[in-house]
Amino acid sequence: MARKRKRKTTRTRGRREGRFLRARTTGIRVVNQFAFVVLVAMGCVAVAVLSIPQVRELHRLEGELREAENIERGVLDTKDRRSRELTALRDDPAYLELIARDRLDLCLEGEHVFRIERER
Repeated sequence: MARKRKRKTTRTRGRREGRFLRARTTGIRVVNQFAFVVLVAMGCVAVAVLSIPQVRELHRLEGELREAENIERGVLDTKDRRSRELTALRDDPAYLELIARDRLDLCLEGEHVFRIERER
């Protein structure tokens, strides 16, 4: 029987083509990975750039909220103070007498009132 001879040229050529394709595929994969990393980085930069005005607006609105809360706290303190004063005027005769003497310059018979004015 005659053996068939294998062609060395074809086999060698096939191996070379395989190496070439493998190298080419590896190169394409590296380029694809690099492109993906660049795309993700560009996406992150875009999100950061687009969020800057929103962050500034958030800080401005938080400042306005703090100012409004401070004003509200002052108004509630004033309301509470005046409510206590009204209750004292209505229910406490000693406080009512003190206010009448001080603000309206009233005094009982036989009393002498001395007022000392402070220098401003």
